This record gives sequence, structure tokens and C-alpha cells, in this order.
Amino acid sequence: MALDGPPGSGTLYTALALATAIGKKVAAIDTQRGKASVYADTFPFDMCPPLSYFSPETLITALAHCADQGYDTVVISTLSQFWNGPGGVREKAVRAGKRGATSGWNEVRPLEWRMLDALMGYPGHVFVTVRDRLDYVSEPDEYGNQRRRVIALGPSWRDGLEYEFDIVATMHHPHTLVVTKAPTADLAGAVEPEPGAAFAARIKAYLDQGAPIEPVDDLVTEALLPGLTFEELGDLMNRVRLRQAEGYPLLLPDNTGTTLGAYITQRGNELRAADR
Repeated sequence: MALDGPPGSGTLYTALALATAIGKKVAAIDTQRGKASVYADTFPFDMCPPLSYFSPETLITALAHCADQGYDTVVISTLSQFWNGPGGVREKAVRAGKRGATSGWNEVRPLEWRMLDALMGYPGHVFVTVRDRLDYVSEPDEYGNQRRRVIALGPSWRDGLEYEFDIVATMHHPHTLVVTKAPTADLAGAVEPEPGAAFAARIKAYLDQGAPIEPVDDLVTEALLPGLTFEELGDLMNRVRLRQAEGYPLLLPDNTGTTLGAYITQRGNELRAADR
């Protein structure tokens, strides 16, 4: 689920309220200098060390740590930093262009998709907050005095990212959630003032529909086995793709993060190079 909104609309508070109502073990990945810790006495969640550098690799590793520790729900506040913050996708594209790459975006786009694969492949629920692009207008109040009002111009992230999320909602003042994308008639177009446990129960009802999803743990265990042949890695990759688990965030023994699909591909490439 993605929540966007202007400052003060309550995106982080709402994300934590919904995440802790749905999840049993919740972690918060904070990009706002520890802002989520303000709510440590309000909601039951664990704070990951606050981040100050927002490269795609940083988010992949953070998600891999959360998966390794068994968090069934993760809150990321805010996802916008990984798009236009220090070390984010846009900054990487600019730097690649300055190094002489034909197109900085051609170099960075695969890494961006790998980050999104890790986000969407997380073995649990993920709630992200997104900053809005802002403008200001001057309007007269009831006394005729001019006052500034903030206007939200839409979420600050890459175009089309809404398609990747099950539920997308915008927070409006005063702390009212409006669903702009949802998979069920019950949730689509919902308007919920100060959403909490009752609205989370509606999301949970959607999540409980359909067939259970097979755990990926066995595939991960097999991928980490030493001595796999190129053919065995190829068979494993086919099964991972059938399970749609290429984006599963994987923590390596050296404490760096990658995705299950990227790790299998890397091992296969290493074996192929060794045979030449």
C-alpha cells in the first residue's frame, strides 16, 4: 500500500496505524532522521537504523535485513527519498550521464527495477509513504486577509509506479484517507477519516481472499547451497520465476542485500565465465 499526501496530512501515522493493525511483527525503515520513533509509544514496531543515503542498494539491503529477521510487515517512510534524495535514482542517473554514458537512465534503470523487485517481492506486507510535489496559492480568509494554502500536485516518485501497488491512497487534511486505487469494490474510492483498526480490518479481509501463497524459504535455502552446477541453477531459476520470487530480498553472508533472482543469475554468470 502507498500513501501520499502534503505535510501534516498524517501519512506516516496512518501507515503505522494500518501496518501494526495488520502485522504481528512490524519494522519501520526511516528516511526522515528518525521521525518514526516519535510514534514508538503509540504503535508496536521496531525501528531500523535511520538512513541518510538513499541508493537503491541501500533499500534492497534494508529489506533483506527485515526479511532475514522475520518481519511480516514493513513501513518505509518515505519512498520518495529513494527517487530524488541523496544517492537516489535521479541523482545516480545524473552522475552516470556526467561520466559520459550515452544515457544515464539506461545505466540506472536496471538498478531501479531491482529495487522495485525487492520491494514488491518482500515476503510480507509493505506500506510506503510518498511525499507530494507542492505548490502554494494565496486566498482570502473569512476576514479578507490573504492566507497561503498548500496544494498537492501529486506524488513525488517515478511515473506509473501506482501500478505496482495493490492499494494507493492520498491523505487530505484533516487526516482523511481517500483511496485512488484498490482491488475490491469495498476499498475502491473509500473515504476514511482518521483511518485505523476498522479500515485495516477491511484491508485484511481482502488479504485473506484466494489461495495461500507457497513460502519461498525452500528456494532460498537451495540457492545458498554451495557447489550448484549451471544446469541446477537454471532449473532453480525456472522454479523461482514460476513462484514469481525473483525479487525476494536476500541477505548474503557478507551482510549485503540482493534479490534472489539477481543472486542466482550472478552465480550462473560466474560459472559460465569460469568455463571459458
